[in-house]
Amino acid sequence: MTSAIAVEDSCIDAFHKLKISRHVTTVLYRLNDSLDTLSLDFEGNLTHDELLKALPSDPRFVAHELCFADQDGSRREAIVLISWSPQGTSPEQKAAHAACYSALRNHLDGVDLCIEASSRSDLAYDQLVLTART
Repeated sequence: MTSAIAVEDSCIDAFHKLKISRHVTTVLYRLNDSLDTLSLDFEGNLTHDELLKALPSDPRFVAHELCFADQDGSRREAIVLISWSPQGTSPEQKAAHAACYSALRNHLDGVDLCIEASSRSDLAYDQLVLTART
């Protein structure tokens, strides 16, 4: 594994689509097998429940537009950046994933909330909303 992890331009472009388009609410990114390049894995419109079902058994990064009602009933959105590192992730993958997460946060302007998750329960909708409201 090299010390620098490259982020493909398509990753940044997909994030910009998420910020400006109602047709893209979720972007998944993955590290290649060499753990040195981040590439686009999925770009589309998923609800929170669909996102949880779509998470694979290997690490990913997810940018997701979380829609919720604020305490006064007004509609709000927050862009959540998720580091998905499920149980069974190898130590080498975890190290590369952590380094890439830091680099990715620096590349993506407009993230409202950063979450590290190792199980779907870490991404419970109510918990995310509570965090986003603060």
